[in-house]
Amino acid sequence: MRLFDQLFDQVLHDPGTLVTEPAELLNTVVVDDRGLAELDRVGPVGLGVTVVNGTGAGGIPALTRRTLTNCRLAAVENPLRDPGDLVGNVARIAAAARELDSDIGVLVRIPDGFGWQDALAAAEAQGLVAVVSVTPDQLAPQLSAYIEADLPFVVDSVRSAGELVGLLAAVDILIDTGAVDEAAAVLTDDDHDQQAAVIKDWTDDRAGRVRRRLRSVRTGNLPTMITGLAAYGLIPD
Repeated sequence: MRLFDQLFDQVLHDPGTLVTEPAELLNTVVVDDRGLAELDRVGPVGLGVTVVNGTGAGGIPALTRRTLTNCRLAAVENPLRDPGDLVGNVARIAAAARELDSDIGVLVRIPDGFGWQDALAAAEAQGLVAVVSVTPDQLAPQLSAYIEADLPFVVDSVRSAGELVGLLAAVDILIDTGAVDEAAAVLTDDDHDQQAAVIKDWTDDRAGRVRRRLRSVRTGNLPTMITGLAAYGLIPD
């Protein structure tokens, strides 16, 4: 897999803003479970979707009974709703997800609270993927914890190509050296041209080890993201 292949999850609030090209960059479209039926009516055949389940672990099996004409259920996201028993919550989600096809990913959003590191370990053991959504000043230590736990993750709300370049560089640093301060500095550095120049020279192995951890990034404006990456010379114009 090349660095940007199926990297982007398009966050969709209005089906009229759906963008499906270039297909090699699009991973899934993220939609609330209440919006799935409408997206299925207008989406192209085979469109992979990540459905954010709003009804708890018990709602996961119900997704298997949804009849989809055009969309393909690629992943289900569930927040952990029991702050007093995060590990148990992970176990309940994993148990419910066993009714899904094995090729459907299961994502969990782990809150920062008592027992969250144990929840990371439990999610990794169950083969789940985490959704990371924190403020920029918290991102480096959070990513470090996920990488240390060997738990793959999706990063929510990446706002620009420059921000993505910094994220890729930071993940690479954390994998290579574990230096949280250095990764944090990269995330706040505005010299994205220099970071992009380094990333362009990554070997396939180096890109692959980043993508093994960073499964996808979410953006609400995919065309702008693609234009920005092309300007950095990271993807074809």
